[in-house]
Amino acid sequence: MISSFHTDILPPSERAEYWTEAVHRAVTRLEIRLHKDSAMSGSLWYSSIGAIHINHVEASPQQVLRTAGIIANDSSDTLIVSLLEAGRSLVSQDGRETQLSPGELILVDSRRPFIGDFSGSFRQSIAAVPLEMLDVPDAYLSRVTGQAYSPENYLGGILASYVGRLASAAEANACLADANRYLERGMVDLLIALVAHEGRLNADVSPTAEETLRLLIREYIRHHLNRPELSPAVIAAAHHISVRYLHKLFEGEDMSVSRWIHHQRLEACREDLSRPDLAGLAVATIAQRWGFASPAHFSRAFRAAYGISPVEWRRLTRDEISGTAWPGSP
Repeated sequence: MISSFHTDILPPSERAEYWTEAVHRAVTRLEIRLHKDSAMSGSLWYSSIGAIHINHVEASPQQVLRTAGIIANDSSDTLIVSLLEAGRSLVSQDGRETQLSPGELILVDSRRPFIGDFSGSFRQSIAAVPLEMLDVPDAYLSRVTGQAYSPENYLGGILASYVGRLASAAEANACLADANRYLERGMVDLLIALVAHEGRLNADVSPTAEETLRLLIREYIRHHLNRPELSPAVIAAAHHISVRYLHKLFEGEDMSVSRWIHHQRLEACREDLSRPDLAGLAVATIAQRWGFASPAHFSRAFRAAYGISPVEWRRLTRDEISGTAWPGSP
């Protein structure tokens, strides 16, 4: 479902606050400062492709800031993938200051401060991707944020085209709900490829074999979550390593490999339960399609993770989708 926000529907005195809240809903919490002698004018369309927000923005000159104070009070861990389509922008993050021209793409990390300065009217397409979906080492990620990727960059060019096409589809309300899971997977795969490749190219030192192997293992798990037999033993055999070494690879990570599989399965089920196009599927069927053999076990695990039963979560998201739209939404 597409949501749209247009400042022109409000009196000038209310537009800045309205616009700030719209950007928060669609991207992340930011401070927005208008340029001197510039009146606030903006339009924003956004839709969701799974857990990813896809946006198309047209607005007047402004500066957007993700400050340390905002970060301290806002737990949004988001990778913002921004494609500039018209205008000019100057983006600063991690000590890098990058001038963007139309057609260029940049990645910024919401966990660290950044500034985006648009000196004139601009148009851009944005994908706001939860960082937990990527599971790439921070050492790689920090090497690729705050840098411009031109259409000539192989992976950056593919990603820019993908973001632009998805944003155009969102604005036209032409997103295909039954394809969302695959479109979301495509975005994640492209980002992982870009971060893994460019992060290595820009590194002062080569990544360790363990870092590379962890990336490959996580990607293998994502693509085989629907297999009930997926286990450390199966994963180790597929990568020609011992189970003991597999567990050693994940010793310093936030989750063991078994817990990570469990978490990814729960997240996949939670997403499917919120999809209107899957409303006809039983909760047990959704659990089984993501590798949960026992519906009772799935229900207990879901409640333990999210504090709500699968049925209650589905009802809650259904009510939100059918509820009253925010002012400015169609």
